[in-house]
Amino acid sequence: MYSKILVPLDGSSFSETALEHASELARGTDAEIILLEAVQDSLAAVPEARYRVSVSQVYGAAIRGRKYLEEVAQRIRRGGGRVRCDVLEGDPKDAILSFAHRENVDLIVMSTHGHAGLARTIMGCLAEKLAVTTHRPVVLVKGGRPARQEMAEAA
Repeated sequence: MYSKILVPLDGSSFSETALEHASELARGTDAEIILLEAVQDSLAAVPEARYRVSVSQVYGAAIRGRKYLEEVAQRIRRGGGRVRCDVLEGDPKDAILSFAHRENVDLIVMSTHGHAGLARTIMGCLAEKLAVTTHRPVVLVKGGRPARQEMAEAA
């Protein structure tokens, strides 16, 4: 059913909550997991600032992103999963949509930070924007502690 599952990550533990779900789906369908991180100029969304982060700073963020993704990939590989990583520069929504189209992924699995009210209005919701923009299936995983950890603590 699935051959390529895209999991966008941002380096946070919240974004990693999608990994367990993606790994389960990949095991069940023998799919490859593709980990993706989008890095961008920290002031790209504020052109009025008239200040740009240097190319070397964006390059450094890309190197840190690659290292982070490779560490996450190793955890998945230890569990027997097939995984590869990619880091793109640019707006996260555009980078994820472009990558998903270019790679013809079958499914996007990502966490949502679960912001509500004013925080959601100010920060926006990347997961929601992706879900309504793409024609590909999207699985949204509520961010927070992994479900297994919550179940163990409840017992």
